[in-house]
Amino acid sequence: MRPTIVKDNHALPSNLTILKFGGSVLRDAQAVHSAAHEIYRYIRRGEKVIAVVSAISGETDALDAMARDIGGSQNAPGKASLLRLGEIRAAALLALALERVGVDARAVDPAEIDLRAEGRPDDAGLCGLDHGRLAELLEQHDVLIVPGFSGVLENGQPALLGRGGTDLSAVYLGVALKAKRVRLIKDVDGLYAGDPKSDANPRRFDQINWQDAREICGQSIQGHALEYAQKHNLCLEIAASARRFDTRIAPNASLSHARADTRKLKVALLGFGTVGEGVYAHLVRHSDLFEVSGILVRDAAKERDSAAPAHLISTDAGEVFATRPDIVVEMIGGVDAADAFIQNAFFGGADVVSANKAVMAANFDVLQAAAARAGRALRYSAAVGGGVPMLESLDLAREESGVVAVQGVINGTANFILDRLAENCPFDDAVREAQEKGFAEADPSADLDGDDAAAKLCLMARHGFDTPLRASQISMESLSDLSQDRIDAARDAGKVIRQISEIRRDEKGALSASVSLKTIAADHYLAGAKGEQNRLVIDGKNGQKLALRGKGAGRWPTAEAVMADLLDIHRLRGQFEETVSVRAAEPACA
Repeated sequence: MRPTIVKDNHALPSNLTILKFGGSVLRDAQAVHSAAHEIYRYIRRGEKVIAVVSAISGETDALDAMARDIGGSQNAPGKASLLRLGEIRAAALLALALERVGVDARAVDPAEIDLRAEGRPDDAGLCGLDHGRLAELLEQHDVLIVPGFSGVLENGQPALLGRGGTDLSAVYLGVALKAKRVRLIKDVDGLYAGDPKSDANPRRFDQINWQDAREICGQSIQGHALEYAQKHNLCLEIAASARRFDTRIAPNASLSHARADTRKLKVALLGFGTVGEGVYAHLVRHSDLFEVSGILVRDAAKERDSAAPAHLISTDAGEVFATRPDIVVEMIGGVDAADAFIQNAFFGGADVVSANKAVMAANFDVLQAAAARAGRALRYSAAVGGGVPMLESLDLAREESGVVAVQGVINGTANFILDRLAENCPFDDAVREAQEKGFAEADPSADLDGDDAAAKLCLMARHGFDTPLRASQISMESLSDLSQDRIDAARDAGKVIRQISEIRRDEKGALSASVSLKTIAADHYLAGAKGEQNRLVIDGKNGQKLALRGKGAGRWPTAEAVMADLLDIHRLRGQFEETVSVRAAEPACA
């Protein structure tokens, strides 16, 4: 394999993670949702992600059988064009899954980034890459999805990378792009000295060198990929989706005696509305990790999209808490009842995940103290931004340099109504349409008057500025006070009106915060927020600006944030390991 060809050496992000999803985890089309959870895990950390995907399990074999039935040369370019379709389809499905939860993702064909191959059409290597085009795409999107297993020959024809070639695609991109992490997602959480599925006390490698990895892995990792990683001194991580542990393939070798708590965590859902039903669907899909123990509702007879078993649904909170859940997910809204339920959960030894901005903003210190006394986790990512990791990004910005200001569009209902008003829709009709589309509640006053956005600002102040902020300290302007003359003037000037929420710290360290209606240029970054989309700009003390965007409301974006908190808690609960340095001695590959 000749030296890598790199075109147009533009700057690439230093926080780039490459995740490879193989057929063992993409078992069917629905498995892309689990892959989306894993990708979102790194997006929350402020990282850019390139997901390299294999075909859905069994598809490549089916395409190969189809080619053999048709006949023709088995090395013909047409066969390579056919067999790569499985990866292209998987990439498109994953892009759809990420779009559903509001992640800014794009599927990228290998030809678009000139992922150059050389050698036989059925067993080629990789040798070139349009570095500049990839850098441009990563500036525009948080996630790129690249079909693995193929590249493009100098003559423009596709070429396959041999069996297990998606491993090589991921490793090659990791080397060429100097990725922070290259992680191969498998159906087990690392490499084991024995079979973890049959051994009652399996020993997992914490680290293993390349030579030993080749000896124990057989075909589970492509040999060409391991050789390329070793040649370029690239550390590889072998892991399972949603799991805590992994194996790193690097120069050292050590063995971990890992004792994992494999007990499913019992989860109680308080509230079973739009978001609750989405969370329930995710939990059912992850039945190896979680078990729904009870669902608290106001009306057990109400028709719902999700067909949860009747024995799980109850109008009696005591009955739900009597199931002794490990985690309570609070989604009922409001303050007083939610506060009581959360504190009751802590008293019973449960961790809590909340999507309720109102209770978190009003009772932040009380609830944090209760969690600390109980030694339990309190997570609330979904309370702000839906699928946009706003609080996590503020944490990162504060830790890196400090934050001087945040400004954003953080209420989708206001977006929708303002756009309809600009189209000459009467105010009451615009509100009714927002309710019909599920953007606005039956009582839309919190969205219209700015209370919803103000509660979010209170939490943003905690995370971005490490400073308490009360709703009474925030000036608010209501959509109800917006005049038709102002709407017409903005439209005639080619501008738009947006509900802008902001916090600023002055030179003396004091915070000022507001939720106001501002007329801004149509090409302003915040003007681009439409419908349920949220946008946020974080100004750091170092002069850098961080821009975020994505779906800030709706079932799937909010459920994704809740699920991310649940998976974080699962990784933290009940697992520990003791590591001793050893030399690998002819273990079997998992």
